[in-house]
Amino acid sequence: MSERFAVISPEGVPPSSTGRISPHLDTLEGKVICEVYNNHFKGELMFRTYRRLFTDRYPGVKVIPYDEMPIVYVGGDPATQKQVAKQVAALAKERGADALITGNGG
Repeated sequence: MSERFAVISPEGVPPSSTGRISPHLDTLEGKVICEVYNNHFKGELMFRTYRRLFTDRYPGVKVIPYDEMPIVYVGGDPATQKQVAKQVAALAKERGADALITGNGG
């Protein structure tokens, strides 16, 4: 007897299947970046490092730290994931975000 397993690629879904993709920013200078953390693998260290690198390299960049945004936990049901994604998007828009840094390990 053989078993069948469904497998999900760790690479995610192809960009064409996710809908519209925002264009890349030409620079981070003067931009607002929100950090969105999934509470995994040394995010506190990594986000602190990103913040320092961005502010050293790009004049006028403003980083909204992850502790001012919702934590996005990995897993859960699709309805909850969509609800949290909408909350993150609304808050990022409210904060004037030009970009998001999301996740961090897993």
